[in-house]
Parts: sequence; C-alpha cells; structure tokens
Amino acid sequence: MRIVLFALSLSVSGVVSAVPAPYYQWQSKLDGTVICRQTSPGEGWQRLNERAFRDLNCSMPAARVERPGAIPGFRAQPGR
Repeated sequence: MRIVLFALSLSVSGVVSAVPAPYYQWQSKLDGTVICRQTSPGEGWQRLNERAFRDLNCSMPAARVERPGAIPGFRAQPGR
C-alpha cells in the first residue's frame, strides 16, 4: 500500500509546476522614477504598462503569463 501511495504522489507532483510571478515596470507619481518589481511598491506608484517581464531588470519580455486555472481550490486574487 505504501508503494502505491508513493508512486501516486510522484506522478501527481510531475503534473503541477510552479511559474514565477512576472515583473512589471512601476512609475513614481512623485518624480517619475521607473523601477521593476513583481508587485506594487506602494500608494505613490502606478504600473507603467501591462507588459510583463521575466527578469528583475525588466529587460527580457515574458512571452505569456500563465495563470493556474485548472488547480482545484485556486482563486485568482483581484487585480492580479
């Protein structure tokens, strides 16, 4: 029985894969400074555009941003 459960757990873990969150360019409302972050730095910042990047320098565009939609119990957070 343990062997069956172990084999099942290995096969399920291969199906689920984690994708890192994309980076976005954020612009300061105060002085116009542009930074690259995954999430908003705070109240005084706005997202420069909807273009996503794969690296923290915002130099490698992300081909597409995949969201986990087929995972049971997953609910997307508002604004993401």
